[in-house]
Amino acid sequence: MISACSDNLDVEPSYKLNDINGITNEINARSAVSGIYSTIISSSFGGSYFSKLTARAGFTDWTSSELTNQFTASSVSYAPWQFPYETVNASNFAISGIERLNDDQIDAELKKELLGEARLLRAWAHLQIFHSFGHWWTNDDSDPDGLLFRDEVVTLANITKARLNVGDSYLKIYEDLDYAIANAPSFTSSRYMCKEYAKVVKAKTLLYRAGFNDETTGLDEALTLVNEVLNTSIPGFAMQGDLAQVYEDSWDSQENLFSGYLEENNRAGNWASYFYKFSLPFYEGNRNPHTTTETLDAGLRRGYDWFSVDPRWDVVTGTAWGKRTRETFTFTKVARLGDYGEDNNTSSTPHKYNTYYFRYPQLYIMKSELLARTGATITAAIAPINTMRGIRTNPIIPSLNPTTQQELMESIFKEYFIETFIENESAYFGSTRFRDASGARWIENLRDDGQLELFRLCYPIPINEINANSLMHQNDQYE
Repeated sequence: MISACSDNLDVEPSYKLNDINGITNEINARSAVSGIYSTIISSSFGGSYFSKLTARAGFTDWTSSELTNQFTASSVSYAPWQFPYETVNASNFAISGIERLNDDQIDAELKKELLGEARLLRAWAHLQIFHSFGHWWTNDDSDPDGLLFRDEVVTLANITKARLNVGDSYLKIYEDLDYAIANAPSFTSSRYMCKEYAKVVKAKTLLYRAGFNDETTGLDEALTLVNEVLNTSIPGFAMQGDLAQVYEDSWDSQENLFSGYLEENNRAGNWASYFYKFSLPFYEGNRNPHTTTETLDAGLRRGYDWFSVDPRWDVVTGTAWGKRTRETFTFTKVARLGDYGEDNNTSSTPHKYNTYYFRYPQLYIMKSELLARTGATITAAIAPINTMRGIRTNPIIPSLNPTTQQELMESIFKEYFIETFIENESAYFGSTRFRDASGARWIENLRDDGQLELFRLCYPIPINEINANSLMHQNDQYE
C-alpha cells in the first residue's frame, strides 16, 4: 500500500461525496487517505508551531507574543485552529467514504487498515487542537473547556456544534487511537502514520496529562505501549550511531517513526519547513560576523548552559544562510543550509527540510520518565537513557549518574530538551510537568513569570469561530 501511495501525497481531497468524486473502490479509498497528508504540510504542523512552543516554554524569544502570552480572541492567530480542522475534515471524508464500501468493493483487512490510518490522522489533528485551545492539563473530566470534536465532513447543516468536556474529549481521542493501534498498518515508511506511531501518540497523551498532575493514572498503559514499540524489531526503524548522519539523511533516516516528508520538490519553501528554511537562519541565532566575546547560543535565552556542554551541541548547530546576505549560527539540524545553499539556488539543490515528529531515541527517554513516575529505582529509571546514549558513536555521550530523585527528573527533562529541541513539542510539554528544585514547574522558571496562570497554557478560541459557531463558548478567564 505504501509504495502504491508514494506518489499521491499531493492529492487534494474533496469533501463533498457525489457520483463523480465519491469513494467507490479500493483506488479511491487509498487516494483519500493519502490525500489527508497534503493537509498537514502547513506551518501550523511544522517548524513555526514548534518555534512558538520553544518561546512559550521560555527557551527562546523567537515569537515574542508567545513569551509574553497575552492573547485575546481577536489577536490570536486563526491558523492553528483552521489548518488542523482541515486535516480533521479530510480524515472524516476518507472515513465516511471507506466505511460505506462493501466486501465486493474493497478487501476487508485493507479497509480496516485504511480506516485505522485515517482515524490516527484525525486523532493526531484533534490532539493538536486540544493541546492548543483546550484545558488538556486538568484532571477534572467535567471541565467544559474541552475539544470541538468533529466526526463528520463539515457542511452548513452541521457547522454549529458545541464543545465536549475534557473527559469526553480524551475518550473520543482514545477511541480513534485504540482503533488505529488495533487496525492501522505496521511501520514501513516514516512518510506515513502506522500503528506503532499510534502507540507512541497515546503514550505521550497519557503522560502529558498524568505528569502535569503528578498522578500515575494511565502511566502503566503508557509504559506498556512504549515497551511494545521499543522491544519489537521493526524493519527500517532503529537508532543510528552517527547523529550527524541522522540529520544528513533527513526523512530517510531510520530513526524516524513519522516525519514531514516534502517530496524533494522545493515545497519546503512555502509549507511546513518555511521556519526552518527561512525564518530560523534569517532572523534567529547569532549573526555573522561574530565578535570574539559573543556567546554563540544559537538564539537560546534559557538552556544554553545545559546544551552547550553536551557533545551533541557541536553536531546540531552551525552556520546557515538566510537569504543571500545573512549568515547565522543556528540549529543546522533543521535549518540545514538555510534559504540559499552553497549554490545560492535551492530550486536546483533540494535540502530535505524535515520535521522530526518522532525519532527512536525518544522511546528511551519516555521509558526513563515512565519508570521514574511509576516507582522504579533511580538506577533502573536512568538506565534506558544511558542505553540510548551508549548507542551513539558520533558523538560519544557519557552516561548519567543521578543520585537523588530530583537529579533524576532534571536529567530526564534536560534529555528531552537536548535531544528533541525544535524538532517537536516534547521540550515544551516537559516544561509544564517537570519541576525544579524549588518545586516550581520548569515553565515558570524558564519564562521568569513567577506564578503560572494555568488558563494561559491554551489560546483563547479565535473570534472567527466564536462568530461562526453560535454553540461555541470561550475558554474560562478569556471571556
